[in-house]
Amino acid sequence: MEAQVGLLIDYEYCTGCQSCEVTCKEEHGYPVGKWGIHVLEEGPWEIEDGTGVFNYNYVPVPTDLCDLCADRTGKGREPMCVHHCLANVITYGRIEDLAKKAATKGKQVLWVPQYKPLEAKGEFVATKKNRPAEVAAPVEIESNDAWSTAAHRRSDDDHFELGLVE
Repeated sequence: MEAQVGLLIDYEYCTGCQSCEVTCKEEHGYPVGKWGIHVLEEGPWEIEDGTGVFNYNYVPVPTDLCDLCADRTGKGREPMCVHHCLANVITYGRIEDLAKKAATKGKQVLWVPQYKPLEAKGEFVATKKNRPAEVAAPVEIESNDAWSTAAHRRSDDDHFELGLVE
């Protein structure tokens, strides 16, 4: 029997940067509103009133679209979310090994994703793979003499010397 694999997430140090979300969406071509992993924000709320001690966590959660980057892991590489985690809080490996590591400290979650996109979200067709480059539509900008974002600047500011504002 093949060893079961998963993700160990040490959410004590997750900064909520969402690099795992972004890289997963790009790798798999998921559209807006669908994720293979999604960072949930829990808090902030004061643990005891008046103490100033707050509970505030970010927890990356694999969804039913997560296949642990089967193409990559099949070649001996780690999933994209693990590879691109800026805080280095997502670990990929065998469940037995990850469970031992999880036992060493609190604020960790062990996930064993089950890839079931049809059951989870209905049929999915990637739209970003192999598509021609998109060109942004031209935008027409009008000036407004009655409003300026530089109105707060002092006359000795560099923007005045450069002639960017009057």
